[in-house]
Amino acid sequence: MRKAATASESGLSPPETWGGSVCVFVLVAIMCGGTLAVSAEPPAPVDRNFSAWDANRDGVLARDEVPPGPRRLFDRIDSNGDGRVTLAEHLAGGRRPPLKTKKTEQRQGPSSTGLIHHSIRQAWAQEPQGVKRPYTVKLPDQTADRWPIVILLHGNGGEAARMIGNWPSLLPGWLVVAPQGYERSWNISTERSKAPDVTFIKEVLADVGRRYPQADGSRVSLIGSSNGAGMVFRLLIELDESVAIENAVALVSSMTTGQYRDGRFWARADETSNDYDRPTTPVGKRHLLTVHGTADSVVPYAGGHGPGGTHLSAQQTASAWAVFQGHDGTAIPDSEGQLCGKNLLRYDYPAAAVTHIKVINGRHGLGPAQPAVQALIQELLLRVEKTPPSGAGNSSWGQSRPILVHTRNPLGNSRLLVE
Repeated sequence: MRKAATASESGLSPPETWGGSVCVFVLVAIMCGGTLAVSAEPPAPVDRNFSAWDANRDGVLARDEVPPGPRRLFDRIDSNGDGRVTLAEHLAGGRRPPLKTKKTEQRQGPSSTGLIHHSIRQAWAQEPQGVKRPYTVKLPDQTADRWPIVILLHGNGGEAARMIGNWPSLLPGWLVVAPQGYERSWNISTERSKAPDVTFIKEVLADVGRRYPQADGSRVSLIGSSNGAGMVFRLLIELDESVAIENAVALVSSMTTGQYRDGRFWARADETSNDYDRPTTPVGKRHLLTVHGTADSVVPYAGGHGPGGTHLSAQQTASAWAVFQGHDGTAIPDSEGQLCGKNLLRYDYPAAAVTHIKVINGRHGLGPAQPAVQALIQELLLRVEKTPPSGAGNSSWGQSRPILVHTRNPLGNSRLLVE
């Protein structure tokens, strides 16, 4: 078993080294039952160093949990660049697993769960011969002439079908679409995938429109978590006018300083690089909700080093979008957040249709705040649309808010009704 650094190489006593016994531990951020969740396979006895460093016992190592000596190797050990070191990465010593080469056919048509699997064929540098890239859909149970579309974007290591969860019941009448990221990730910067993901999402939407005439391509919403939230920001920045994004939700991630700096949005001329070198102007305005926890050790709420480089703070991210979409003032001070639930503070930019939710002590999975966050997403996507008042012009921001009634179900989870 190779270690990334020995005690003599790091200049530290044996407890401060990378390495240990063989064990597999997989930690994957997923949508489970309509909520953000963390699922783990039960580990075998944990390596001594790994266990000693994992101060909060969450099964992964954050940068600040690793002692100063081996911390200098953190980026090398973190082979998928997600800002966390799993036990498997710890034991691998920075060696990346080989790219999968086996191509599997995706089942077309409904499964026993009601999910339907389709695929789009793409070719790029990593897959010069082309590969079928899958996506999963769940048709609405309700009959309607037109179906709004929601695109669900999983986090790094996630799975499209599991991302669907019970979103169909939370968004009745909506066509739920979950694309699968190549190598279970979305190409933002340092991920293993260098796939043309913006083009992939455009092609998924076009394919959905061909297959399902009821799908309303003028009413598309995005929901992304972690690496998927980074993809939400990529889409908002880089999509052209051929795709109409109405709403966007970014959970537990912020923009990087590659995507936004010097008061401008940026894209990459070369998607296989990490260099955001092309200034760009996003097309259109969207309703945007960002949600982030203050105790997030993967993507820091206050900004700083995280997956893919340096991140803006959560509030800087919301403010940047608000200014772009018409807010003519300064960023809302941190102290002026409005309490909107237990440990939840809300920062609204109404003229810009941007809202940020600060989850006090929330970690990367949001924890107990998940039901309330779901209700806020429903508030955004299921809002009642009324004709703008006289004098409001053609602005889509003149729509009224719904009347929201929060009830409690027998399980004690908050749910939301629109009257």
